[in-house]
Amino acid sequence: MWMRNKKYLAAFSIVEVMVSLVITAIIVGLIFGIFTIVSKQIIAFKKENEQIADFNRLSYSVNKTVFDSEKMTLKSNGIAFETYDGATVFYEQQGSYFLRRSATFIDTFAIQINKLHLDSISNASKSKTFQKLEIEITINEESIPLRFYKPVFANQLILWDK
Repeated sequence: MWMRNKKYLAAFSIVEVMVSLVITAIIVGLIFGIFTIVSKQIIAFKKENEQIADFNRLSYSVNKTVFDSEKMTLKSNGIAFETYDGATVFYEQQGSYFLRRSATFIDTFAIQINKLHLDSISNASKSKTFQKLEIEITINEESIPLRFYKPVFANQLILWDK
């Protein structure tokens, strides 16, 4: 009998290749779907955190400016602070941004200001007087009031009476 020496090559059939392609397509589709959902959540989280970060920066900045200022004056388009060293810091609303302007830089906060109010308050015996700055802002469709108090000293009260 005549024997042939047959050599076989290892290979995939077309059916096996098609099944592996279908499984790979399903896995890639699931991964892409999950990636899309996670990306949308990350973008929403980032947007919310940007507003909260701006709120924290604004609150710190105004608090520091009130503490460092000698005089607060409400203007038609914002509020001006005169510091002890003679510099002026001005806060104003421009469009959807609240700006802090000083001689050296401009700081921008992506916050909508609803109300700016400056008032003087005293205790019953008039022994302590404060200037009260009230700022009402909107963050994440929620109105948040901020109140800052600056003590008014005797020398400033004398100047107010003139």
